[in-house]
Amino acid sequence: MKILYINSTHSDYLQDILYSGLVKILGTRSVKTVPWNKQYLLPVKQYPKNLGYQSGETLQYILSCILPFRYDCVIVAAAKPDAFKTYIQIAPSIPSHIPIIFIDGGDFSNVGGDLERKNCYELYEQALAIREFNIIFKREKLIDTYYPSNVFACPFAFNLDTIIQISSVSKTYDVSFWAVKSDPIRTQALTLIADLFDCAQNGTTLNQTFKQYKRKGLFYLEELKRCKIVLNFRGRGWDTLRYWEVPALGVCMISQKPQIEIPNPFTHGANIIYCNDDLSNLIELCEYYLKHNDKREQIAQQSYNHIAAYHTDVKRATYVLSIIQKHV
Repeated sequence: MKILYINSTHSDYLQDILYSGLVKILGTRSVKTVPWNKQYLLPVKQYPKNLGYQSGETLQYILSCILPFRYDCVIVAAAKPDAFKTYIQIAPSIPSHIPIIFIDGGDFSNVGGDLERKNCYELYEQALAIREFNIIFKREKLIDTYYPSNVFACPFAFNLDTIIQISSVSKTYDVSFWAVKSDPIRTQALTLIADLFDCAQNGTTLNQTFKQYKRKGLFYLEELKRCKIVLNFRGRGWDTLRYWEVPALGVCMISQKPQIEIPNPFTHGANIIYCNDDLSNLIELCEYYLKHNDKREQIAQQSYNHIAAYHTDVKRATYVLSIIQKHV
């Protein structure tokens, strides 16, 4: 399959994760990006803004952009204004037999909701007026909520190549939750634990901001790996990068259970620990798994195994390709 990948030139985690997986499966020459994206071409950004970069593929990427290209499928890869403007511009030239796929990696649960948040939902309406999407992959596809039959769940995943560069580290921190207060449950969690364990010492505090983060890039992942337990709670959306980063690093995670559809989900007690929705047992769970090292490390190892088996960039791209091939 050859794919015309209409992308946003701004970082979009799901778009970038899927691009990485698709080119590993199909080859860089089989996935043509429109417009060209320097973040895929060059190592100009640090983690997590570099999720689509493919080391050693610069020449093949350039060739994919400049050589004639006959495509079998078009993917509109982000719910972002620039991606939709590009699609609307070229849509009239796309042959009617070519399937059009939309990857909605936005935080909002309604399809195209991030365009509405950016006050440009008319772009989505213009796109639909030209032609309905054959398939929509939705990151925030809520459980027990109606969606049209052509909408499929597609949460984030993790590129395991990222952690090859991270060396083995000692467990320096007990419990961490380094996060901004983008949802009330985060404030609730931080208020509960701020004065417990080693939270105050490791920076698990209220009123964190992105600009104040000292842990950035690969150093952030190294620091996550130094934790015995990492907490996870929803932000603007249920799906967070942390939900995939922590298991990929082989660290035990205690999390709020996401209320979105996740193919091949984690299993409570086996490869993740879910706390009560009201956080009533959060402290108890932290205390228990800090005390029981063997159980904690077993869950951490099994969580890595689960990521490797089902939730890498390649696995997620394989899933997307299989649905496209089955339904169009």
